[in-house]
This record gives sequence, C-alpha cells and structure tokens, in this order.
Amino acid sequence: MNDTIKIVCCCGAGICTSNYLREEIEDRLKAEGFKKVKVVISKVNDLEEAIVGADLLATTVELQRDYGIPQVRALGIMLDDAAATEALDNIVQILRQRK
Repeated sequence: MNDTIKIVCCCGAGICTSNYLREEIEDRLKAEGFKKVKVVISKVNDLEEAIVGADLLATTVELQRDYGIPQVRALGIMLDDAAATEALDNIVQILRQRK
C-alpha cells in the first residue's frame, strides 16, 4: 500500500505560482511532521493527467469541475500572511483527517 500523500498544485500556466505553492506547502507539511509527501505542479490544461492518484488539489484558479478529491483554493498563500496561514491550515486539516 502506498502511504505517500500526493498533492497537485495547479495554476493557469503551471510555472511560477504553482512552484511557489509547492514550496510553501512542502515547508508547512514538513514542519507539521508529514514525512511522505509528493507535491507536483500542473497547469490547468494538464490537470486531468496530473490529478491521477492525488489526495488533494491546491489551486489558485477557480475550476469548473469536481475531481473527486478535496480541493483547496490556495490563492491566499500568494496574498498575505493571514490568508496563507488559513489556506495552509486547511490543507493540514484535510490531510490529518485522511490518516
């Protein structure tokens, strides 16, 4: 059984913003004691492929589809400390409930 948590970070182009999200999420999860986490980045157009096997989707864009996994609108991570804390807290809470 694969107990690695897979998170997909999605933005419009799949470059700068999703990379920043990935770094922030990895740092927070490491600080929270999560050991087996794989965070991948994706642009919206490639999300169908990237989402396979994922446990959580963190996105900066509004998506028109439900992918059947928890989805966090993580734009707040880019905005200010309070919004970033709220989004990251939400991610941690979802992943803890997964265990």
